[in-house]
Formats: sequence, C-alpha cells, structure tokens
Amino acid sequence: MAALVSIVPVARAAPAPSVLVTTIPVRTGSIPQSVTGFGTIGAGPGGSETMTIAYAGIVTRLDVAPGQTVRRGQALAVIGTAPRARAAYAQAEAAVRAATAALADTRRLVAAHLATTIQLAQAEQAVQVAVSARDALRLEGAGRARTTLTAPYDGVVSSVAVGSGAVLMAGGAVLTLVRADALVAKIGLDPQQADEVHVGDPAAVMRFTPAGRAVRGRVTAIGGMVDPLSGLLDATIALPASGFLVGQPVDAEIDVGTARGVIVPRDAALPVGQGFRIWQVEDGHARPVAVRIVARTAGSAVVRGAIDPALPIVATGNYQLTPGIAVRVTH
Repeated sequence: MAALVSIVPVARAAPAPSVLVTTIPVRTGSIPQSVTGFGTIGAGPGGSETMTIAYAGIVTRLDVAPGQTVRRGQALAVIGTAPRARAAYAQAEAAVRAATAALADTRRLVAAHLATTIQLAQAEQAVQVAVSARDALRLEGAGRARTTLTAPYDGVVSSVAVGSGAVLMAGGAVLTLVRADALVAKIGLDPQQADEVHVGDPAAVMRFTPAGRAVRGRVTAIGGMVDPLSGLLDATIALPASGFLVGQPVDAEIDVGTARGVIVPRDAALPVGQGFRIWQVEDGHARPVAVRIVARTAGSAVVRGAIDPALPIVATGNYQLTPGIAVRVTH
C-alpha cells in the first residue's frame, strides 16, 4: 500500500517596499541672493511740489487734470487777483508816493535849517519801509490783475485742489506736481527679510505686465517701523527717468549679495515643520537631513546642514520617502 504524502505550501515573504528615485552628487557653489518686494511708483523726497498762491485770488482758468503729464513752462492755471489784494497793493503804492514826497519836503527843510537831521533820517526810513511793503506785495503777484502758474519742470499732476471759479485764500493750494525725474519705487518688505537689505543695494524694478522690462535702481532708504495695515516694512528705491507712471504697481528684486552652500534642485528641499529637509542615499536606503534654505532661484536652492559630501542627494521621488526606506536609483 502506497504511503500518502501531504504537501504544505510555503508562504513567500512580501518584497520590502522601495521607492524609485533619481540622485545627484553633492555640489557646492553660490548663487545670487535677492529679496523680493511689491509696491508702487511715487514721488521721492523733494520730488513733489504743492503750488500755492501767496495772495487771495480767484481761479479764472484751470488747464490741467490729475494724472496729466506736463512739460516745463506749460501753463497750469490762471489766477485772478482778488479785489482786496489789488486794493492792498494800491494802498502800498500810495504809501510809497506819500513817503517819497515827505522825504523831499524834509530835505528842503533841512537845507533851510528848518528841520533836523534826525527828522531827515526818519523820513528816509519811512520811504524804505513803504517800498519794502510795496515790493513784497509785488513779488507775491498782488500788483498784477492775474497770474499764470506754469510748470517749473517736466512732471505729472498728482492732484488738483481747486476747480475753475474757486476763491483762494492767501497761501491756498492749487495743485501738486511730481517731478518726472525724481520717481521712486516704494516697496513693502517682509520684516524677516528686511535685515538683509541695506541702503545702496542694487535692485531691479519691473512693471506688473507680461512684457515688463526691469529697470535698475538702488535702495536709498529703509523704514524704521512696520506698517500696521500691511505688516510690511517700507523701502525706497531710486530710479532713473524710465517711463514709469505715478501709482503704477511694480515688483522689485533687491540684490543682497551671494549665498554659498550646497546647490540642489528647488524641489529637492521639502518643507517639514518649521524647516526643510533633503534626502541622501546611504547603502541603498533613504537618509533624511535637516537643512536651512539660504537662497533660491527659479530652479535651484542653496542649502546648509549636516550634508555628507560622499552620499548622493535625491533629486526626484523624494515625496514618497520615509527614513530608512529602500530606494532604487534610476538615471
């Protein structure tokens, strides 16, 4: 009788999980380091002027509107002299004539020994006072029936404070003019990055347009307080005459030097908690390394950390890695 043999199947162990990755060797170097900010174009220090009139008047003609570009010498507004200002000038002229006549009489009296030299000095002083008062009104324009305000330089009318027919008090503002050659970019910076920016740093300022062209400038001022609304720190970048418009939105890349470290693809450094990490391959397994990103470009990053220069760095496939997992390297 044949013996019965029982065959028991043996279970095979499941293969250990692994991840397909590509790697690069450790490479040190440097890339330009920059800080990005966003803002608008405006007038720099001393780059705008509020045009006023020193005497009471009436706006008889207004030739410009807010946002309009003007050329040096172009008429901006015509201001008629108010009747009271004209009357004050007429009185000043009359005072000069009276004082001059009194001085002539005093000189004749002194010559006839009927007046003293003290009286003569007083008469001369009275003429000087009258002439000074009259000339001051003349310089202010009160002696003219009307005054034409003209642009003192090429610029942009940023605001108009009056309308045609408005009555102006002495010292009243008519309009504000911004110099075309004194525009600046007013940029908001992240306070955490602002310490890296210094006065004199070069910057590239670009319009928010698809065909935006970068214009080179330099940082001329950095604010000392954070804007409570935006949470940003203001920086000012001086610009050459470049065709920017007042109020135009721009972004800026401020060059703050170069950053040196290990250069990796930008996506090789993954965020984890409050920092970043890269992966290296050691004996066919993934090894995490905590790093700090010191600079970035569009495609690369400079990182620093306890990176082993002998172990390759994972360039792609790193999203699937866990500490110690086996890796398969493809090229």
